[in-house]
Amino acid sequence: MNLIERLRHLLRGKSSLEQPRARSLGGFVPSWLHGQPANWSDDPSEQIRHYRHWVYAAVQAIAFEVASARLRLYARLPTGVEEVTDHPFLELIERVNPFHTRFWLWAETMTFLELTGNAYWYVVPNRLGVPAEIWIAHSQHMRVIPDRREFISGYIYARGGEEVRFRRDEIVHLKYPNPASPYYGRGPLQAAAEAVDAHEFMKRAEWNGFRNGIFPSLALESDQELSDETIERLRTLLEQKYATPERAGRPLILERGLRAKPISLSPKEMDFLQSERVTRDEILGIFRVPAAVIGLSEDVNRSVAEAMDMIFARYCITPKLRLIEEQLNQDLLPRFDERLFCRFDSVIPEDRAQTRADRVAHLEHGVTTVNEERRALGLDPVAWGDTPLAFMGARAQESEKSGLSPPGRRPPERNAKSSDRDSSSRR
Repeated sequence: MNLIERLRHLLRGKSSLEQPRARSLGGFVPSWLHGQPANWSDDPSEQIRHYRHWVYAAVQAIAFEVASARLRLYARLPTGVEEVTDHPFLELIERVNPFHTRFWLWAETMTFLELTGNAYWYVVPNRLGVPAEIWIAHSQHMRVIPDRREFISGYIYARGGEEVRFRRDEIVHLKYPNPASPYYGRGPLQAAAEAVDAHEFMKRAEWNGFRNGIFPSLALESDQELSDETIERLRTLLEQKYATPERAGRPLILERGLRAKPISLSPKEMDFLQSERVTRDEILGIFRVPAAVIGLSEDVNRSVAEAMDMIFARYCITPKLRLIEEQLNQDLLPRFDERLFCRFDSVIPEDRAQTRADRVAHLEHGVTTVNEERRALGLDPVAWGDTPLAFMGARAQESEKSGLSPPGRRPPERNAKSSDRDSSSRR
């Protein structure tokens, strides 16, 4: 089994059953029992497990927005910078590997970046040494091999007791800044770990409340001294007959001498719902995802929604696109040609509108041709599209002055009767 086959075998395994590293205590013991809230934040395996609730909503919004952005390829030539529309790099991005697509590549990359702060691309070359496939190695199974001279000597992908070693030039490592480590990135989930813990504990408390019954808790009072056996028998009886939502509302019958006293909720418990909202907003704020972007429409009109879209695109998505661009320009594109570099189209709405206006102006003034604009959009050229529209308009004006029609057009046939009808209609 060669290296590529081994990696494919590892990537297709069940990650939920195989972990290369020892799990932290936080995966088994609630944080409040050992005084260390969010102690899972530095364990990539546990970070992946928290891909749910508001974390899922925020990460998916970011991943899908990045995956929808268009990446363009350019070349630095003696005559200036020109866009390249046909190149093996563009084919690689469109057809990532035999099983995955371009959208999947960007969405999966951003998902790992947001959850763990790291994303690893294994770049498979063809016989000529040119990158031909890209495989995403799961961040929770990848380790960096530090080196005193080379900084990084390679990588190890360990899973299920099996290890695959990679040279440094075989991996493209995308990562977020991390002041605590020069080798690994730090993602938004790590910064939001305590808020995520608080939210999950509140959801767990709600679930336990519904499981145990939706009626207020009761305190049983008695003037008589009750034995331990009697207390345990009463507790078991109440749980069997009145616990769970299906049994809520049944009449409560007590033994002689017992009185039921409902326990009212404290102001702190009554504020539970508001606490959930605050925790939700904290999580979304750390991920820089406005609430309207994930479908929360509280007091949101069209102008507010457009403003949130602009904020999301400018302050959340655009910096991530810049990070990806620079990493690809440094680690991947030189393997094709040193003159190449890539850029994402702007995802900011006002920038896109300005770009469309610029394209129309370029067409009207003859700066570009129709075919040049069609190639930029990934469309096939047309037979008449290599002549600037401004030049075609000038020729049309000259032909009209000389009484000749422009190429491809026939002058309208006019006779005396049609002239008389035109004159009468004008009158």
